[in-house]
Amino acid sequence: MNQIILGYAGVHEIFQLALAAHELGELERLWCSTMDGPKSWGRALSRVVNVPSAKPLGYQMLPWDRVKEYPWPVVVQRLFKKLLPWRRSEHFHTNGWFDDMMARQLAKSKASLFVGAETCAAASLKACRATGKKSLLEVAGIPDEFLAGEAEKAASKFGMKLQNQRNSTAMSFRKEQEMAYATHILCCSDIQAKILKQKGLPEDKLTVIPLWVDHAYWSIASTMRAVESTGPLKVLYAGAISLRKGVPYLLEATKALGKDVALSLVGALSSEMVSSLPAEARFRPYQSKGELRGLYAEHDVLVMPSLGDSFGFVALEAMSSGLPVIVTDHCGVPVPDPSWRVPAHDSEAIAKRLAHYATNRTRVREDGAKAAAFAGQFTPGSYRNQVRELYRTMLA
Repeated sequence: MNQIILGYAGVHEIFQLALAAHELGELERLWCSTMDGPKSWGRALSRVVNVPSAKPLGYQMLPWDRVKEYPWPVVVQRLFKKLLPWRRSEHFHTNGWFDDMMARQLAKSKASLFVGAETCAAASLKACRATGKKSLLEVAGIPDEFLAGEAEKAASKFGMKLQNQRNSTAMSFRKEQEMAYATHILCCSDIQAKILKQKGLPEDKLTVIPLWVDHAYWSIASTMRAVESTGPLKVLYAGAISLRKGVPYLLEATKALGKDVALSLVGALSSEMVSSLPAEARFRPYQSKGELRGLYAEHDVLVMPSLGDSFGFVALEAMSSGLPVIVTDHCGVPVPDPSWRVPAHDSEAIAKRLAHYATNRTRVREDGAKAAAFAGQFTPGSYRNQVRELYRTMLA
């Protein structure tokens, strides 16, 4: 009997988690919003609306007869976003709708393990507890209270008004319920697990498995790069341009170095940062994957001055592209050398690392090669290998 049933409404690691269950020979069912398959909703809907979950990485390897689509919540959410673009959506109601459907299916299933993801699993996890099933909750983010405290500290330093980006009370309560109901919790980094332990979660309830990068795609950027960079050190930041992401510390660091560095900022600009961007900084809004790969090829180093990031996919993509990175100790992404990690809230430490590369260009290329080799270890296959071991332990 196949023993694992999985489900999530959005684009997530759930597809790799399902593939790991299939490789183990234990996949009963994957519930998703849409996926591109024969006579599927994903294939039909992707022709008329943007459905990014239709073709997740590795989806071709999943057995279609074990995948079940439930597209209605995401279709309704997309319609509301189109009709009411000014309303903030955290998917509370649509994820709850999807979760209630999964809970009903779990009540009928003979599977012994359910795998879900935060914001979309409270009812399902409660149903598992009621029926004696084990459950694994994949947690993607960092608790709101930690991020809020870090952001308030930064806002005080820079005299900025903090934009409210916290979850609603209802969503925060749902997340608390999910962590309480789950048999076990899957984290993506040590910093994430550390913060959850500080919240009171027992260490034996947590497993850390780092995420993965599509190395074959991003490594092409290293072949597009010029042999030797000249002029100012080309520094890249990619992500939400906000206080919570620590961007003011990066701006302070690059200002201290003057003409020795040239900064590019790529991403959505938060209202609190509009008046803070220096005129000389190169700003670009959201970029496609192909455009972002080209930007990795054009730059010398990527900086993630995060005040709190459970992982930091962008840093792993940049390393895979042959860029050395500078990340904070509040960013969960692994790095090949401890010196690549600086304290959060420390613009001087960022400036020191940037000066290290600005004055020694050969180290840019040497560390770029080290970064690419290191990132190449974090493949979807290696991620699934570790997940399968966790499944075996939970099913034993």
